[in-house]
Amino acid sequence: MNKYYLICTFLCVLFSTKSYTQNFREGDSLLLDKQYDVALLAYEKNYFELVEFPDTTLSAISLQEAKNACLLRKVHCLKAMGKFEEAGKTALRFDLANLSDSSQFILRNELIVNYYLSGFYEDALSQIQQLRFFVKDSLLTQNSKLWEILCLTQLKRYPEAKEVFGAYASAKNVKMNIDSVFAFEKSNKFKSVKKAATLATFLPGAGMLYVGNTTEGLVSLGLQIATLGFGFHNISKGYYLSGFFTGFGLFQAFYFGGIRRTELLAEQKNRQLIDLYTTKVTKALIALEN
Repeated sequence: MNKYYLICTFLCVLFSTKSYTQNFREGDSLLLDKQYDVALLAYEKNYFELVEFPDTTLSAISLQEAKNACLLRKVHCLKAMGKFEEAGKTALRFDLANLSDSSQFILRNELIVNYYLSGFYEDALSQIQQLRFFVKDSLLTQNSKLWEILCLTQLKRYPEAKEVFGAYASAKNVKMNIDSVFAFEKSNKFKSVKKAATLATFLPGAGMLYVGNTTEGLVSLGLQIATLGFGFHNISKGYYLSGFFTGFGLFQAFYFGGIRRTELLAEQKNRQLIDLYTTKVTKALIALEN
């Protein structure tokens, strides 16, 4: 978190070299005081005034810079609040026309970071390609490979991630056993959600066993057998309504609930593996940077 605030401070200082940023003092003070909701309102008020009542003494370029500086501060607030999707939408409001490479990089990088943190990995990859197209300075765009590696890892596109990782390490003149970093690629432990659901459909509890939740699978099977048995028992005793509505009703609830639960467990299992693999790659990237 401290590293995040250092980055925000650096960017604010970078954009605060302009005289118009004096108008952002209220929002900046609130941002530093971690009153993010109120700071957002202050910055939105500033942005509204820049759009509706622009300072006629400002050139078109200065006005563009002022709007972008205001929006950048809003993005910082939203990121600090953990509202990454909203931060990404705010970043889309940046005016990127005819900016210098350094300004383009700062603003476009916000789009990449917030798309990644929102889980929109394909969108983040698209923004990475746009960054490389519009920013000509290769020294600036080189670090975009870091986000590309993480996005590809999240999307389970491991061969591509491995290739980009190799290129990134070479660019930094660092030797690293990349095969070791991506060793998990050879041990495919992901579970098919479709297969898990199919097993649960034809053999209650089997899908959960396939996913690896043995206890829950046996409990699910037991509950479905018990409720089905309860229904048949009541019907055999002449209690048709209770047998049908209670016994079979509960059976259907456990049966279809079991299928959905199996799908969720498979998805959770896969998510845990993706997070585990991404953590391994992230640690390797940190080691590479150090």
